[in-house]
Amino acid sequence: METPELLGKGWETPDINWYPGHMLKAKKELLKQLKRVDVVLEMRDARIPVSSVNHDFEELLQQKKRILLFNKSGLADEEITQKWTEIFRKSDIPFLFIDAINHLDLNKILPLCRKMMQEKWSTFRRRGIRHPSLKLLITGIPNVGKSSLINRLSKRKAAETGPTPGVTKHQDWIKLGKDVELLDTPGILWPKIENHEAGLRLSITGAIKDSIVGTSMLSDYLLEILLRKEPEQLQRHYQLAPEDLDLLPGDLLDKIAEKRGCLKSGGAIDHRRVESVLLRDFRAGKLGRLSFDLPDETEGL
Repeated sequence: METPELLGKGWETPDINWYPGHMLKAKKELLKQLKRVDVVLEMRDARIPVSSVNHDFEELLQQKKRILLFNKSGLADEEITQKWTEIFRKSDIPFLFIDAINHLDLNKILPLCRKMMQEKWSTFRRRGIRHPSLKLLITGIPNVGKSSLINRLSKRKAAETGPTPGVTKHQDWIKLGKDVELLDTPGILWPKIENHEAGLRLSITGAIKDSIVGTSMLSDYLLEILLRKEPEQLQRHYQLAPEDLDLLPGDLLDKIAEKRGCLKSGGAIDHRRVESVLLRDFRAGKLGRLSFDLPDETEGL
């Protein structure tokens, strides 16, 4: 599915793919480790709960106990998140909408994992044997917040975090307590992202490096959505005049550049700088809560 606004502009949306060698290696290593794991924590982005599905995982994990964790829900539209919640309740896979930064519902994760293991552990108890440590594996697309979640669960900086995708490059076992171990894995995409709209949504939410698509296209894409969904927040944050909201995205970006002082010597607009400012402000939640995957518009994603 591609939004009518983008197609109406006649945009040339290139193939959006980012599959460096460490992702292929991570996928192979993940497959080797699965047999050692009790429960898989699959993280997705609450703003793009469908676009952030790695369909390779669906095949790899179908026989494993799994919990879907929709992270960054504090950045998602609350009404749309509620609609997604109702949809996922009809699924057989347990799920939670969480926010690792703001600690939303993180205390539900380990009890849910233990609940899923009760039937298996009961066989140990009947034999008078203490069940082994709970072994978890966390996986998902890049920059979805896996490392932030690990640090919250372990109550220490056990994993490196960063604003760009690809920080975690290898797998590590991390102790979450005396009887819980978690295997951290690098963010993994898939070799070919065939749906351009899904590619843009992955890019705008930070799963794909900005350089792959370009900050110019991402900024125009974001401004179109903000003008439709969060015009008042956009106007307030950048102190824009009401008539500025009638401008085309490119001209509006120039206005934002002037307001933020994103100018080169001589007064010319520093486009790369203002594009980065816009994307950074959005990803920090300063431009409102946006969801990109809508329940009635995701067929084909």
